[in-house]
Amino acid sequence: MTKRSLEVTILGLALTLTGACKGRTAAWEEGTSKSPEPAPAAAGDSAEKPGQAAWDARSDKAKVLEAIAAWEQVVGCTAGTTSPKDRCANASTAAANKETLAMLTRANYFYADSYLRGSEAEYLEFMDRAVWWGERALISASPEFADKMRNKGKFADAIVLVGKDAQPAMYWYASALGKWARAKGFGVVVGQKDNIKATMTRALELDPTFFHGGPHRYFGAYYAVAPAFAGGDTNKSADHFKKSLELAPYYLGTKVLMAENLAVKLDDAAMFDRLLKEVLEADLSTVPPEILPEMKVEQEKARELQKKKADGDLF
Repeated sequence: MTKRSLEVTILGLALTLTGACKGRTAAWEEGTSKSPEPAPAAAGDSAEKPGQAAWDARSDKAKVLEAIAAWEQVVGCTAGTTSPKDRCANASTAAANKETLAMLTRANYFYADSYLRGSEAEYLEFMDRAVWWGERALISASPEFADKMRNKGKFADAIVLVGKDAQPAMYWYASALGKWARAKGFGVVVGQKDNIKATMTRALELDPTFFHGGPHRYFGAYYAVAPAFAGGDTNKSADHFKKSLELAPYYLGTKVLMAENLAVKLDDAAMFDRLLKEVLEADLSTVPPEILPEMKVEQEKARELQKKKADGDLF
């Protein structure tokens, strides 16, 4: 038994004894419903796309925070370290800002995933912010979803009311919620897995090509990470990774996730080494320029995984 499989077995046993927990209060559980008026665009940027120039330069850590600050000014809220009730005048934001809310979700996710992997407290804080914005993006994108959730409806029944125009909100919300939950602990993962799966299933139904085969990539990791008793399935994992690579063979994050999750789950060191070698030898001049910052991060992750293997932490 590998170190990882042993850990999953122990955690699974602990879960059966202690039960799963959600670990957070969602926006639709906060009991408020009004929306604040959008604030003026941030100075130094166009009124049409505040924060865009900073976001385009996101390979610079400080520029990501600059973009986030600009977008928070637009929506009149902040996801800072204050309590949720103090972050906005009200719980949700005007529907006109739904695209900005989705970008705030993505930007906070990117900041944590790219720059905070070695800092547990900050990583959790920014992933939590990403989830917080994602909840508001879903509310903004679909009043029907918001009404059903505020009336104690089931999340799986509500998320199907969200349309394709909210694909970015769904994808980045589920991505952030998954990584936030994993960082919080196995019990929180199991407590949130149904919402995560329902959201990404909806995203997959609407557009499997979104963000370079993102929904398939997500399920590749999802089915590899989950233990069998919670729906894990390495065959499904491999199938989703294959479909994602067919849609976007240049997206290095798919191979990184496949190495980190599926290869380790299968105890297949040869697969692990091959995938990471391909990532590190990839010519970044051939990837779509709009994802170049993400691809640089994926190569950093590949080097980190190689070090973990060399240190005996994976196999």
